[in-house]
Amino acid sequence: MTIEFILYPLIGIVSGFLAGFFGVGGGLVIVPSLHFMYSSLGYSDDISIPLSLGTALSCIVFNSISAIPVHNANKNVSWRNFTKLLFGICLGGVVGAFISVNAEKELFKNIFAFFILLVSLRMFFKIKDRATSNDISPFITVPFGSFVGTVSTTFAIGGGIFIGPFLRLMGETMKKAVGTSVACTLPVGFVGAITYIYLGYNIEGLPEYSFGYVNYLSLFFIIIFSSFSSRFGAWLTQRVNERVFQTLYALQLVPIFIYWVLA
Repeated sequence: MTIEFILYPLIGIVSGFLAGFFGVGGGLVIVPSLHFMYSSLGYSDDISIPLSLGTALSCIVFNSISAIPVHNANKNVSWRNFTKLLFGICLGGVVGAFISVNAEKELFKNIFAFFILLVSLRMFFKIKDRATSNDISPFITVPFGSFVGTVSTTFAIGGGIFIGPFLRLMGETMKKAVGTSVACTLPVGFVGAITYIYLGYNIEGLPEYSFGYVNYLSLFFIIIFSSFSSRFGAWLTQRVNERVFQTLYALQLVPIFIYWVLA
């Protein structure tokens, strides 16, 4: 039990800050941290991975609810683009949970690491973005939203690491792209968490205080700390130079990539 109560404050503070600051939902930190904790307690990957994913997605819901008002107050959320992405995100969110629960776990970890590496590299190298933000066609947003929803609930990453660069490519400023990403993490987390609860409902051998593949003890202790740090992260986003911000966005993915390679 000691390892849990050492890790919960650290997971909550770091994941909440990253959720608010980068718009990545916080799952990038929560999933490997919970995976490490559950594995240390003796649970196999067949239990620890989906349980970490489902619990992380539940945490993402609370992180996004805490951070969205701050970004919205600074006019850094494009609700028009959020609405266009919403249907695809919800559809893909259900599909992604089914994929992760049934995937071969070693392959899953390697694919996750590869995705993180690609996104990090994208942020290091300058790709010519649109000069201005134009109206994005639903023929682009629906399939892209479905892709984001699928990948996000497969890996419990909130979707921000894809939505942010996508909106930046479409012409949004970096901060507005992040603010909209934060808003999109709410439906990703909600749909994903509900699906993981359903998929784990009759599974035996789960830790105490689990409701399907969501451990509400972990959820409770993490969100106590993350709800405050996510608001601070969202506030700090407004005060960081855009070039510095983009570099930090890429760098925060590197240790996550290393963990999944070694896990």
